[in-house]
Amino acid sequence: MQSVGFCSQCGGLIEKGFLFCPFCGRELAEKHRAEEILGPAIEKLAQVAAKSSLLRLDTCRAALDTMEKELDDFLEAAIKIP
Repeated sequence: MQSVGFCSQCGGLIEKGFLFCPFCGRELAEKHRAEEILGPAIEKLAQVAAKSSLLRLDTCRAALDTMEKELDDFLEAAIKIP
């Protein structure tokens, strides 16, 4: 069974471990507790975003390389035309 407590602001019955009272919204845990919980998730999200950005940059680089080759081929063909 979950342990329960009471909100010091509204007196609502709440389960231990809640960060905020579901009745009045009062913060129940210290701010550093929320950072402990959210910190790793935010760090992981930043890593995923950085990896995604690198993948997009690689895709763009490959597309630019292809366009550059096509442009070089086009210009070579245009120069050879008498």
